[in-house]
Amino acid sequence: MSLNGILSSALTALHTNTAALRVVSNNVANINTPDYARRVVNQQTLVTAGQLSGVDIADIQRVVDKFLNQETLSANGQSSRYDTQSTIFDQLNGLLGQPGDGTALTSQLDNVFAALSNAALAPTASTSQQGILNAFQNLATTVSSLSSAVSGLQAQVDQQVGTAVDSVNNLIKQIYGLNQQIQTATANGDTSTGLLDQRDLAVKSLSALVDVRTVQQPNGQLSVMTEDGMNLVGDSYAQLSYQSGGINGSFSAISIANVNPATGAAIGPAQPLDPHLQGGTLKGLVDMRDGALAQLQQEIGSFAQKTAAAFNAQHNANAAYPPPTSLDGRDTGLLAGDGLNFTGKTTIAVTASDGTLVSRIDVDFGAGTLSVDGGATASIGTTIGSFATALNTALGTNGTASFADGQLSLSATGGNGLVVQDDATTPSSRAGTGFSQFFGLNDIFSTGVPSNFATGLSASDAGGFAAGGTMSFVLRDQSGNVGKQASVTLTAGMTIGDIVTALNTGFGGAASFSLGSDGTLTMTPAAQFAGYSLNVTDDTTQRGTTGVSVSALFGLGSSALGNIAAGFSLNADLAQSPQRLALGQPSITAASVAGDTIISSGDNRGLLALQNVGTTNQSFAAAGALGARSASLTDYAASLYQDIASRSQSAQTAQTAQSNRLAEAQSRQSQTSGVNLDEELSNMMMYQQAYSAGARMLQVVQQLYDTLLQIQ
Repeated sequence: MSLNGILSSALTALHTNTAALRVVSNNVANINTPDYARRVVNQQTLVTAGQLSGVDIADIQRVVDKFLNQETLSANGQSSRYDTQSTIFDQLNGLLGQPGDGTALTSQLDNVFAALSNAALAPTASTSQQGILNAFQNLATTVSSLSSAVSGLQAQVDQQVGTAVDSVNNLIKQIYGLNQQIQTATANGDTSTGLLDQRDLAVKSLSALVDVRTVQQPNGQLSVMTEDGMNLVGDSYAQLSYQSGGINGSFSAISIANVNPATGAAIGPAQPLDPHLQGGTLKGLVDMRDGALAQLQQEIGSFAQKTAAAFNAQHNANAAYPPPTSLDGRDTGLLAGDGLNFTGKTTIAVTASDGTLVSRIDVDFGAGTLSVDGGATASIGTTIGSFATALNTALGTNGTASFADGQLSLSATGGNGLVVQDDATTPSSRAGTGFSQFFGLNDIFSTGVPSNFATGLSASDAGGFAAGGTMSFVLRDQSGNVGKQASVTLTAGMTIGDIVTALNTGFGGAASFSLGSDGTLTMTPAAQFAGYSLNVTDDTTQRGTTGVSVSALFGLGSSALGNIAAGFSLNADLAQSPQRLALGQPSITAASVAGDTIISSGDNRGLLALQNVGTTNQSFAAAGALGARSASLTDYAASLYQDIASRSQSAQTAQTAQSNRLAEAQSRQSQTSGVNLDEELSNMMMYQQAYSAGARMLQVVQQLYDTLLQIQ
């Protein structure tokens, strides 16, 4: 080999090992840098004209494992998903309280029955009545507060969805921009640019928000997509859109569309992203908002509905001492022209303040008549309005009866009181609910919206809704898939049957609506949409002057039960007048005449009957995650807590499993891609020795040249 060849080898050794030492130094400097992948130097021999001429760097390679990278991204997405769910469940458990403590629904129910038990010996004592009312008030407050808190948590989660969508968009644009820079660097021969680490860090951050998988392209770019293949970053990039804020418990879907990087214009129509989410914070947020929290709202609503129905039914069968001078019903959403549709018999009695009978009106709905004090019968007509008129006439100078804005109101004159008692053999009933309870004449609890969806209406009843009112619906499953969107506008003169027909027409076979014999309106999704639920996104309809919409009247939509819980409260009349608490039971017979005692002080039969509500099984329809069942109020409340506890535990278990999976993937990835000080020290010594050898060769060449010059 010539001296020039030796000189070239020495110089290339110096340059090559200097560059290699810089790589080692860079590795050591980034030992604690997150997601830094170590670089290794691949060397090659230089050959010129068939002769060895030194050494060179073939390339500087980032040490990465594609499988471990993808496993880390997947585990990161699932870990973030369940970590998000666990965090929200922790908040939810704090709101619910624990069964047995003073804030839980079960505790409030126990307090109600304890207060009733304590008042058994002195039911008309003011302290007894106030203690019972306080317990009822606390229960109502707990239900409504819990419903409001869950709604607030839903709104908070929804805001987090909007924030996460913004973060996803920023990361997608960042990755796309890095792709362009990396492509340029790769084309210029820089295959280990630090931009690769920045991109990996951005992709990791993106995987914590949405599930992703990646494909490395030959030009250095990285294609990023969801697990099921929706493009996020490629030749174009995706942009997510979301409008925060729900309507009636229904939230809009996250949409995704590809964007032309040059113009910023969308490429093709937007698609819903929700059904494609499989992991990440967004999946956890959407699942909690539309799943666990929405279902809990329905479960609380179901509890409120049955609690109101059970206590109100018994309280309407009871009587207070002294009897109240007026009984004002709730807004039923019914109109004076609606069919009466009651069966059985009931008695409305006017009493003196001492509980003695003044006059009684016996109503026989089956016969369509009423009589005063056992006298001649008179027709009550066939409508609610005609009945109210007939009742008002029958009361004469003893009182008045009126029906307006969906409410039946009775009042007595001269300081007298009112008592309503159903016939023991053939009690009154409209769609399975007694006369007094149906109109809410003596309720304990109010719900703000109709809570009895068995309206007793028939298809032939006039709709009574103002023309032009519009209902908008979305049929959707828990994954966000939209089965059908429909809008129905009411026209003048529509009957209830016409409205049902319009709903069926609007849904075009995606769902069917049917009116039951008890006036309940039931929605059944088509077979291809089994498991989908109905969301009411807008309803501007109003029945007469009641202010009640179609969806509120019939309880349409997944938010109907939640609305009951949100407005759950102690009846205002009762809260203002504890003496209206009905803890006795009236004793009216066909032989009762003026002067007979029909309700007396100290009667606790009604109180005992209210106590029995606690042990009586109620028929709960399926709501939220709880299936249909027959259970006491306390048992149902306990099931509600058990449901949330089970879900919370499942989320925690999954979070632990996915966190362990992520830790293992990161550990293995670190072993492969991370910086090892011992290894880098070994490389440093090797490159230093190689550098020294090159320097020694250079020194030898210099000595040889000096010797040759001396020979001349």
